[in-house]
Amino acid sequence: MKTSKRVSIFLALASLIAISCNKDDDQILTPTNLVDVGNYKLFTETAGDGAHTLVFESGLGDNYESWFKLLGLAETNQVIAYNRAGYEPSEVATNERSIVQLAEDLHQVILSKSKNNKVILVGHSLGGAVVRYYAVQHPEMVEGIVFVDPSHEDFEVMTQAQEDEMVQFFTGEGLLQIANEAEQFIENFETLRALATLPDVPTVVLTSIRDREGENEERWINVHATLGDNVTDFTHITTENSGHYIQVDEPQLVLEAIGFLVD
Repeated sequence: MKTSKRVSIFLALASLIAISCNKDDDQILTPTNLVDVGNYKLFTETAGDGAHTLVFESGLGDNYESWFKLLGLAETNQVIAYNRAGYEPSEVATNERSIVQLAEDLHQVILSKSKNNKVILVGHSLGGAVVRYYAVQHPEMVEGIVFVDPSHEDFEVMTQAQEDEMVQFFTGEGLLQIANEAEQFIENFETLRALATLPDVPTVVLTSIRDREGENEERWINVHATLGDNVTDFTHITTENSGHYIQVDEPQLVLEAIGFLVD
């Protein structure tokens, strides 16, 4: 991706964040929806009950409301969605926002809120990378995984200069929570390249190809397909009807993917 195109994406993302962050202003914080993960607390929304616990992990720049079209799943399942550190009303973290730390925060949320011994992880974009790392580190906690157009280290190519530019952009926009996560991109890709394959649990990958073409599209499909290495029950679905935010553009597809794991 050329730098100019990358910056335009930054601008679009910043506008989305401004909207989503404003929605949190009227949240009422109570001890029941704040999870202490060490030196800071994370805002969580937990609802429903059932034999399955669904845990939603958002992408870069997004809070739990990016999943709002799926929260009706709480009618038959326990649903856990939360904001990572720095995404209001969660508190700001003082440690690095590496994928290792993000996965540890996720672990603490699950331990605090899950009513079941195992969970189904649903991760979008950067959140897909987080749940992937988590699943490898804590296979005993994972019942299944749904990846929603997840980031992948073998597709993303970023120089230090590009990472610095991205961090500078988000910092200048006052979006420090995004800048702190973006600052770890290169290190995160290295961590993921050294990561073992996923545990053998039912896994679904949703891949958007609407905004990709030619070699770019083929590579995106292929890197997502590798997530099924050594996974017995693996389903890979591509869609032209959604952009990167499949859970917003085509929520029924995500519901169907989750249905493969809970039925």
